[in-house]
Order: sequence, then C-alpha cells, then structure tokens
Amino acid sequence: MWKNHLLEKVKEFKHPAWGISHFERVYALSLELAEKEGLELNEDALFAAAYLHDIGAFPPYKMEGTDHAEISTIHYSGLLHEIGFPKESISLVGEIIKGHMFYSKPTHTPESRIFHDADTLDFMGTIGIARILSIVGIDDWTPDLKAAIALIEKFTKDLPRSLHYSSSKIMGKERLFEMHLFLESFYKETGGGKYI
Repeated sequence: MWKNHLLEKVKEFKHPAWGISHFERVYALSLELAEKEGLELNEDALFAAAYLHDIGAFPPYKMEGTDHAEISTIHYSGLLHEIGFPKESISLVGEIIKGHMFYSKPTHTPESRIFHDADTLDFMGTIGIARILSIVGIDDWTPDLKAAIALIEKFTKDLPRSLHYSSSKIMGKERLFEMHLFLESFYKETGGGKYI
C-alpha cells in the first residue's frame, strides 16, 4: 500500500535525466546487482530510496547552492512517515540516499553500496550519454554541447573508480566501452572536436 502512495507523491518529478524513469532503472539495477552478488537486501528500503534519492533536485525541495542529496536526506523521512513506510527501515533509506552519488562515500551496508553502484552505472554507457545530452542547455552541468562532451570524458575516468562490487565493475567495463566508442565517433565526425 505504501508503495502506491509513494509513487503518487513522486509522479510529478519529471526530468530528462533524473526523473521517474531514472528511479525505475536504478531500482531494477540495484536488484540485478544484488542477485549477481548473492546478496539479500532490504528491498523496501531500496525501493523507497530509488524514488526519493533525487527529490532534492525538484521543487518544492530544491535549494540553489545545496547538494540535492543533502536536501533529499532532510525530507525523505517525513514523506515515509506520511505513507506508512515500515519505521524500522527508515534510517536505512537515509543512508542509501546520503551516499548515492558517484562522488559520495556510501556506508558499509550492502544496500547503500549496491545503490551507489547502480546510480553510478546509470551515468555510464549509452544511457549515461543519453542522460547527459538530454540536459544540454537546461542544467549547469552542461550549458552547451562542448561541456556535455567534456563531462562524458570526465565520467569515463572518474566513474569506474567509484564502483564497489565485482559485478558492478564488469558492467562498468561494458558501459565504459560504449562511452569510448561514442567519443571516438564523435571526435571523428567533428574534426577532432573542432566543429562542436
């Protein structure tokens, strides 16, 4: 029952790079990685974290100059209490949210580490490229195409290093290959970046 209430609360969080479809992918990928690693995780906590980890990036929660993960950790608990989420798992949801970004350090719990890897992997490969290109001109990460390509290049170096589990690293290698193929073709078709 609480899941339906949660989905109702977040249905307005639409964004080309971090909206409902991103929430769904990260949840599914967390479960896939957990299965590959043979981990039994708190799926309720993962589900709640998947749909609440980026709420700090959306109005009415968004605050300029404050990391969205920090804002999300302020508001998630009240929302979960409202919908009747199991009280014993609320703090775990907060741990997962707090450490979800690739530049953050997840806690020691397998839920936090798996979710961190899943969220990081969603910034890699073809889907990661699509997400970055979808926010060109609408987000300060990517004011223009040149900045988006630079971010993709940066992610090829930074993101694989932040993965924790062996199955995440294997998937990361596959997605990294896709990113390198894209960049190679992109530079070939733009005169080595001269015509971006």
